[in-house]
Amino acid sequence: MSKLATILEMIRIMRSGENLGDAGVLKLTVFGRRDPPGPHDDAVRGFAEQNFRPLDPAALARMPAGSFGRAYADFMGRNGLSPLNFSARSHPFFERYPVSIRYLRVHDLVHVLIGLEPDYPGEVGVYAFVGAQGYNRTLNRAARLARFVGRLLFPLRRRIREAERIGREAARDARILIAEPLEEMLERPLVEVRRALGLPERPGEPVDQSGG
Repeated sequence: MSKLATILEMIRIMRSGENLGDAGVLKLTVFGRRDPPGPHDDAVRGFAEQNFRPLDPAALARMPAGSFGRAYADFMGRNGLSPLNFSARSHPFFERYPVSIRYLRVHDLVHVLIGLEPDYPGEVGVYAFVGAQGYNRTLNRAARLARFVGRLLFPLRRRIREAERIGREAARDARILIAEPLEEMLERPLVEVRRALGLPERPGEPVDQSGG
């Protein structure tokens, strides 16, 4: 498929609203580079089955209030988003781009876990988290670019700095989220999930290491 045809197919997928993860995978094939082997590649490859298992927004919305899955459903609902599900066409690319494709799936889950909305300050904060976790070169470049652009948005500067602080502090003691079974945690209380992953129980506050 030519680059133009691939871009047109990305647009078609985004307009259809179905299997939106496929559009992200196609973007990788057009604009991305294959990253050198990284420290998380093998762990992430173990999540191929989970990564491509569809997430049902209606089922998530029926989960108990206070659960990780319900918080994810509420996040998507108030922001007009859908889970990044994938069709079978994306599966063969997972071996080539394991970390980037895993991150496509969990990006919005990371927003929920660290308590940042998908506006520009929130995106900069999430990328500050991702950069601190060091997933791969592609995502590290995206984090640096997000920070650079954020410095130019003077009216949002204070909010961007606060979001960056939240992202960096959340990453300090956190487990590597792309290598965690986040989809299996959706029915658990969000506070419990954050604690298990080494994240602040209340976004923007330090992690309580007392165990209490």
